[in-house]
Amino acid sequence: MIVDVRTQLHPTAEPEADACSSSAGSQAEAMQCVDVAIVSSWRSERLGVDMLPETIATFVNDDPLRRVGFAGIDPLADSALDDLTRARELGLSGVTISPADQGCRPTHDRALEVLDWCARHSLPVLAANPYLTDRRSTLEFARPSLWDEVLRDLPSLTLVLGDLGHAWLDEALLMVSRHERVFAEISGVAPHVWSLYTTLQMALERRVTHKLLFGSGFPREAPEVVIERVYSINSIRQGSSLPTAPREFLRSIIERDTLNCLGIDHLSTPRRKSEIPVVHVKADAEREMIAVPTRNDS
Repeated sequence: MIVDVRTQLHPTAEPEADACSSSAGSQAEAMQCVDVAIVSSWRSERLGVDMLPETIATFVNDDPLRRVGFAGIDPLADSALDDLTRARELGLSGVTISPADQGCRPTHDRALEVLDWCARHSLPVLAANPYLTDRRSTLEFARPSLWDEVLRDLPSLTLVLGDLGHAWLDEALLMVSRHERVFAEISGVAPHVWSLYTTLQMALERRVTHKLLFGSGFPREAPEVVIERVYSINSIRQGSSLPTAPREFLRSIIERDTLNCLGIDHLSTPRRKSEIPVVHVKADAEREMIAVPTRNDS
């Protein structure tokens, strides 16, 4: 089974997705090679980004066996704990936290409340900052090492480091080696062949290959393109003495049992659409929501 741990519902204004967000009609076709997509939403009061849990729940329930929803939670929002409860009631399977975009260290008291709640209710957390290139995003709060204190205090928390730490690859790989329930997804390095190659080699050297998860970052990249890039990564060697990434390792990333790693039962009975309130989203240039579809070939 191929699980894409990083696909998105996002506002069209998202910096990283401007090239793809206008082609909603092609998205279903792009997801044909994926069995299950984890679909994340984002929330940041600081940046004015807000997607209600009902929005993503409605989308996921259109194809519940192939879509898994993560609710965007801003720990600094007054409604954070209520949002967590609502997300769980709607059947969402995880939470997305964006420390840099939200201007909140993972060790902030309100962030710790949210993370403790997630640990107690066995909800995995994706740590990712889709607006990191925005100057309003606090760059230093994206460092993977900032999670170390949290994870020492909450060893049962399941965490996925998005984008493999961006500028802090060494820290990200160290974190996955230090903490049993911490993983990293590859979407941040997948668009760049050399970065992808060196990342895979570093994971091999550090013996943390079992902690890497497949993520395309769709719609920034189509999953089919990322899969092909991973399988062909050794072509960068071009007869040099650079080491080879074993085929078995490459396949293990693409076909890893990600849902089991994260403790997600995707066969759980989905909520009926009648149980999910209809959400009307303002359809202007700043608030229009683009749905990220997955394969639907029943």
